[in-house]
Formats: sequence, C-alpha cells, structure tokens
Amino acid sequence: MPPIVTRNFGVLGSPIGHSQSPVLHRAAISALGIDAAYGSTEVTESELVGFLESLDDTWVGLSLTMPLKQVVRPMLARECATSTLTGAVNTAVRRPDGWEGYNTDVWGATTAIRQQWGTEFRRAILLGAGATASSLVVSMHDLGVESLDIVVRDPSRTEDVQAVARHLGIYARVAPFGQSLDSADLLVSSLPASAVLTPEILGGLDAVALFDVVYQPWPSALGKEWAVRGLTSVSGLHMLLWQAVRQARIFYGESVDEPLPDEEVVVTAMRAAVGL
Repeated sequence: MPPIVTRNFGVLGSPIGHSQSPVLHRAAISALGIDAAYGSTEVTESELVGFLESLDDTWVGLSLTMPLKQVVRPMLARECATSTLTGAVNTAVRRPDGWEGYNTDVWGATTAIRQQWGTEFRRAILLGAGATASSLVVSMHDLGVESLDIVVRDPSRTEDVQAVARHLGIYARVAPFGQSLDSADLLVSSLPASAVLTPEILGGLDAVALFDVVYQPWPSALGKEWAVRGLTSVSGLHMLLWQAVRQARIFYGESVDEPLPDEEVVVTAMRAAVGL
C-alpha cells in the first residue's frame, strides 16, 4: 500500500499537458526531502469553483496558469499587493479562513532578467497586452524602466496595461505592429508562440536585450532574430524557473521572502529538471 501523503499541491489550467510546473516542483520536493506530492489537473474557468470545493484538507497549495489567473481572484480570502496591482494570481495557498493569492510571475521575470544581464534598463518595448503583460510591466519597473512602448495589434485592449504603467510612474505609449520605434535597452515579449511576426514587424524592433516569455519552441522567432543580430536573449523557461522558486518558498518554506533551507541546492535541482 503506497504511503499517505500529508500535503498535496498541483497546477491547474486548460490546456495543462505542456506545463513544466510538476517537473520543477517535484524536483524541489525531492531536494527538500519533504512529505508532499505535486500533480496537474485540467480545469477550465467554469470548473474552477467546483474543483476548489471538492478538495480535501490535504490540498494546501495550487499553481494557476491560463485561463485561471484572473478568474480565481473572487474566490480568494485575500491576495498580495502585486496580485491586486496586476490583476493576476498564479499561486494560491490554503489558510484557516480560505485561499490566499500571490503573484510570483513578477519576481520570476525580474530575477530571470537580472540573472542574465545584471543591469538596469531605462527604455523598453513590450509586445502584447494580454494576461501576462501587466506582470511584465511591474517587472520592468523593478528593473528601472522609465519609458515604455506597448506594441499591439488592437490598441483598444491596452487599458489595463497602461493603467499599471501609469500607477508605477512609467511613461507609456501605444504603437501598432510594424511601426518603427526608437531604440530601446530591453525588448519584452508577452506574445504566444503562435504569434506571426513578419519581417516588417521584426524590422521595426530595435533593442539590445530580449526577454521572451516563449520557451517552447526555443529559440522563438524573436530569439532567432536576436541571434542573427548577434544580440543576447532569454527564454520564458528562466521566468518559469524563478517564479516556481518563489512558489516553493510559499508552499514548502516559511514565507515568500524567506529563502528555503539550502535554496541553492533546490534551485540547482529545479534547473536540472528542465534542462537549464
């Protein structure tokens, strides 16, 4: 008879088969030597309430991917300030009075970029204004960005991202795809891997460094372009790693800001698990 696991964790979303969260968190659990299990479950927006109500007390932590990062918010007892600012929750922990929400994507993106370049940026370009874009704006603010071009196909869908930028004191402008932009220190793409980037669009983008949330396939279209230019880029797999490290602090540690015991060993195990 298999041993009874005292704490259950998992990632929810739809689709979920591509998620690397189980690989990352199982590596962390193994490195920490704790009694816990981490799985994945296909859950749509309409199914989320029922799923949460079905969980027994062994379930203490959840990772949330698309399309649940916004939908989960009304179901929480409380959320962190970053979640309120971005409108996105990717981590939920069970507390005595209900679920508490966190956004670890911001810290994940910021850490991934700092690990690569170790510098601050003043001017940036953001591609896309979807669910992840607001978190990336907060990351750019943390990295020193003061001026931002938001490049989209539909300018009417940028209100939320612009509001976050204004709140943080970032001067933001909206530009259509294909428009030539002033040179930037950093290009950040929140576009999915399926986005079509024509030579005209690529030609209008000029930045020294590239951070692309895409990691399957890698290099992405942008990653290939930056390699041709002889410039450096970082894939979204690095963001995924570091947001999972912060999640692990919440799930298995003392607090979100307190490093795990032997965190360097844990991070090494997580890196190896996803081939970084």
